[in-house]
Amino acid sequence: MIDQIQQIVSQLTEKEIGGNEQISNNLAGNVAKETGNSLMEGLQNAVSGGNMGELMNMFSGNDANSLTSNPIVKNIIESLTSKLGTNVGLDAGTSSNFASSIIPQILSMVMGKAKSGDFNITDILGSLTSGSAASMLDQNGDGKLGIDDAISAVKKGGLGDLLGGFFKK
Repeated sequence: MIDQIQQIVSQLTEKEIGGNEQISNNLAGNVAKETGNSLMEGLQNAVSGGNMGELMNMFSGNDANSLTSNPIVKNIIESLTSKLGTNVGLDAGTSSNFASSIIPQILSMVMGKAKSGDFNITDILGSLTSGSAASMLDQNGDGKLGIDDAISAVKKGGLGDLLGGFFKK
C-alpha cells in the first residue's frame, strides 16, 4: 500500500514540478522523497496520536479544497514546507506554495482510489500502523476480518459513527 501511495506522490510531484518554474527539474527526486516522507509521517502521527476521527473526516472529504481545513492536512503541509526548505534548499514561499498545492492533490487521489475500491481502508490503516489496524478491527480475535467483526464493532459502538462518514458520496 505504501508503494502505491508513493507512486501517486512521484507521479503528481513530477507533474507539479514540470509546471513550476521556481523548482528545478533536477530536484524532482528529492522533492518527491520529502513529500512522501511528510505525508506518511503525518498520517502515522495522526493514527498514533489517536486522531482517527480527523483521519476519517479527511478520507471522507469530497474535494481537495476542503482538505486544507483538516488539522492533519495542515500539519502535513507545514512539515513538508519545512523539509523542502531545510533538506532541498527551496525558499520559504516556493516551499509553502508547493506543499499547499501537492498535499491536497495527493490525498484527493488516494481518497478517490479508496472510494472506488482500488484501495482498501483497512490496508491504508494497516500500512500506517505497521499492520496493527487489522488486529484492532478483528473483534472476535480469529485473525480474519469478516462481517461478524463489522457487526460486533458497530454493536459495541463508535466504529459505525467513525466510519459512516467515510462511505458517504
